[in-house]
Amino acid sequence: MKSYKLYLPKEKLWDAICLRYQHIFKSLDIVENEVRVYIEGTDFYESDAPHPLPYATINGKKKSMDNLFTEAIGEKELYES
Repeated sequence: MKSYKLYLPKEKLWDAICLRYQHIFKSLDIVENEVRVYIEGTDFYESDAPHPLPYATINGKKKSMDNLFTEAIGEKELYES
């Protein structure tokens, strides 16, 4: 069982990155994993966040969007410009 946690800023400050994180988290199996979403101002204060918002952790370790996608979904597409 893995522990996935997402830390988001206040909803009025959400951007495309926040929506992407949410989409990934909605695709996780909540029966086999601990999945939590925390929103600044409701669940924690930004001053208490150890990293700039938004960010996600797996088992307590901060993950980049690519690493999170790879571990959560199991696939990774490379986008080159």
